[in-house]
Amino acid sequence: MITAKDIANFLQLPLNGNDMYVERYAQLSSPMPHSIVFAKKYNDEFVNLLNDCESIMAIVTADYDGKLTCSHIISANPRLDFIRVLSHFFTQEKLKGFIHKTANIESGAKIGKDVFIGAGCYVSAQSIIGDGCVLHPNVVLDNRVVLGNNCEIKSGAVLGQEGFGFERDENGEPLHFPHFGDVIVGNNVFIGSNSTVERATLGSTIIDDNVKIDDLVQIGHNSHIGKGSMITVGAIVCGGAVLKPQSYLAPNVSIKEKVTIGHRGFAGLGAVVLKDVADDAVVAGVPAKEIKRNK
Repeated sequence: MITAKDIANFLQLPLNGNDMYVERYAQLSSPMPHSIVFAKKYNDEFVNLLNDCESIMAIVTADYDGKLTCSHIISANPRLDFIRVLSHFFTQEKLKGFIHKTANIESGAKIGKDVFIGAGCYVSAQSIIGDGCVLHPNVVLDNRVVLGNNCEIKSGAVLGQEGFGFERDENGEPLHFPHFGDVIVGNNVFIGSNSTVERATLGSTIIDDNVKIDDLVQIGHNSHIGKGSMITVGAIVCGGAVLKPQSYLAPNVSIKEKVTIGHRGFAGLGAVVLKDVADDAVVAGVPAKEIKRNK
């Protein structure tokens, strides 16, 4: 049984109010007995709601200090600490060491320890999968794809197939550029459903450690996605583009080929980025223009 004190000790933050059992998590708008909730902004209605509830625990900002009668923790980032609590106390352990009978694993593929490969997956002979990876149903690793440890690839994602590279010949007919490169993925990478990561024409398409990629994202050949970057739904990263560490692409952003997004660069909703973006810059619009610097 989890207690409020257990959670406070885990977060290394003081517990205010009485200790209690915590059996579940809930939304702040609909709290339940013995649940944990969070509030990242102050609101008088939230104060009244929490004080009217019995046996509830809250993770809140310092604005709530002294105003709550329920069990609570004061946090600099309630949402982040709530995520940590859910991940530590409530998330079920992922399936390990299981390969579905319908998965097609070519001879020569190297599979690490405690790997889960779901129904209908395809893994090429040249691919390498690190320890603790999870491939949900119908994932494709084609040609040479190297996954680091503890990666999670959602259903329908395709890594390692050739990209859209053509050059017109003397008669104006498109001639395909053969792709001979690979895809290198670091540790703790998350790739969403129906996303694609193209193999490089020559060299490598690289996704560094701790990158998180949403559903329906296109990563073009020879791109390099820096450590800790996040790319949200519908974004397009054209061939040869570079995202420096901790970059962020909002939904439906398009990055032109060979453009560089600087460290901690941020591209806003639907931005079309045609030129390099400086470190810590926030860009938005079509075409994207810098609107501020975060530092």
